[in-house]
Amino acid sequence: MRLVAILVAALLCVSLTAQTAIAAVLFYGEGSGHGVGLSQYGAKAMAIGGSNYQAILGRYFRGSTVQQAVTSSGALFVAIEDQPAWVGLLQNQSQISFQVERGSAELCFDESSTCVAAAAEGETWSFGPVGINACGFWKTTRSGQQDLVGPFGACVASARPLTEESTFRIPRKARSYRTGTLRFRSATTNSDLHLVFQTDLETYVRGLAEIPESWPVDSLKAQVVVSRSLAVWNLLEAGSEAAFDLARQQECHCNLQDDAQPQLFRGFTGESTHPNWVEATKMTAGEIVTVSSAVAYTPYFHSSAGWTENYQDVFGGDGVSHLVSVNDSPAISDLVDNPLRYWGRSVASRSVATLFGFSWVNDLEVVARNPTGTVQAVAISGIRSGRPEVDIVEGVDLQTKLGLRSAVFTIIIEPRFTDVPPTHQFAGEIAGLSELEITDGCTPLTFCPSLPVTREEMAAFLIRALGLEAPNNSADSFIDDNGSAFEQDIEALYASGITTGCSKTEFCPTDLVTRGEMAAFLVRAFDLPAGTANSFVDASGSFFEEDISALLASGITSGCDSTNYCPERVVSRQEMAAFLVRVLALS
Repeated sequence: MRLVAILVAALLCVSLTAQTAIAAVLFYGEGSGHGVGLSQYGAKAMAIGGSNYQAILGRYFRGSTVQQAVTSSGALFVAIEDQPAWVGLLQNQSQISFQVERGSAELCFDESSTCVAAAAEGETWSFGPVGINACGFWKTTRSGQQDLVGPFGACVASARPLTEESTFRIPRKARSYRTGTLRFRSATTNSDLHLVFQTDLETYVRGLAEIPESWPVDSLKAQVVVSRSLAVWNLLEAGSEAAFDLARQQECHCNLQDDAQPQLFRGFTGESTHPNWVEATKMTAGEIVTVSSAVAYTPYFHSSAGWTENYQDVFGGDGVSHLVSVNDSPAISDLVDNPLRYWGRSVASRSVATLFGFSWVNDLEVVARNPTGTVQAVAISGIRSGRPEVDIVEGVDLQTKLGLRSAVFTIIIEPRFTDVPPTHQFAGEIAGLSELEITDGCTPLTFCPSLPVTREEMAAFLIRALGLEAPNNSADSFIDDNGSAFEQDIEALYASGITTGCSKTEFCPTDLVTRGEMAAFLVRAFDLPAGTANSFVDASGSFFEEDISALLASGITSGCDSTNYCPERVVSRQEMAAFLVRVLALS
């Protein structure tokens, strides 16, 4: 915990020194990822400790076994097709460029089974439209010109390798691909094209390389088996190419995406730079995780804070028998040197407000945790449509939207003003005034929420809220505001017709503003419509009765209690914040 304390202190120091204009939300936590399934750093520690990959998988996937994919139930097309994986590389392209990096390939139209050209090593080609509803292969000459080669046909074609060494490079991906066929497919409802790499399961797995090459071999083998299992699971979910429906054809014409989280397919580029991963793939060829001989869903993540998560606590729905919380103490052992054992992040309150539909946010509080310590629910307090509201959001939702490392975290709120804690009754409204640059507080660090508002301060509040400027002349409308820090604001207020002063020649800048006077200021400043008279018992006969009624009708006030408005009571700075935020929400 000492590391956490140091990290939090550092974040606080940086944030206070920066003196941000709005509150910051500080998160400090442990681990990284969703926490369900295989803990990669836990697997590393177990392998260092002498466990083999079967023991590692047995720990993190309860009741599972390792067997060949071809013998598992339900994996029919994956077992019988030579190249069942259609990996989406590019979608919705107007033209697709490719190079033959090694070997050679034939370029064919698939519907007619007609091959129209041969691509040699070192050549650059592209596939794209020729007129309407037709496509062709274009060869790039040394001068950069593109020449159409051979007849054109339907926009359903392929580049087929002619040798085992044939390697395609896709410039747009900056990656190379081997042991498979490039497929060009129409997006069906428009003239765009998809690029798909059709290959076998083992080639796909070799191109993943999910963990560092330097890790122990049994941790590599465990990750390979888990990655292969997840690939088979996803293949079965999407189905074979022959069964693609119109929606899938339109989306990518694929049953795997090369950039789908958490698996990133790097093709032959990945293979050539990760020899240990490739060797682990060969040593576990065809092996997957199964439960009752069926293909198991095998998610994985970076590291936990000591326990993995129950599936339903993170993803909802019914529980998955093999994805239950297990002790993950290896992941936090000194053996693994886990760089994400602890983490911290500062998030601007503006970002939280935007993501969760608030105007401003003043507090976040963890209100429920799962048995493993992960955050189950967070209460977000803020202003929405001018009024305070509290939303309860799931911890995983907050983690995902804010990009937090994990759902194991504690929250510290850094308020803009030291005398307005996050739980203050008017914290949201005061945060709003600061955010809108209507006030910088009574000092650089404090707001003085309970202090009364003077008439000159009211002038400044209103002028900044309305965005008004002083007139371009040397007018001096009042004799008692000379030397006031708010003289220009008072002059702008007079010029706009919002006030005529406390007399013909005086503004009374240091007099305190009553709730009745405040009603008049707001009604004139924001041109609020008239309300029904006698709205409050104590407003009857008041000089400001009509203004108070207008304030009530606009929903800006509900009084100082259920029947009274308290028109003679002095307005505090915190009340002024609430009134202004509510009236601004109407515009």
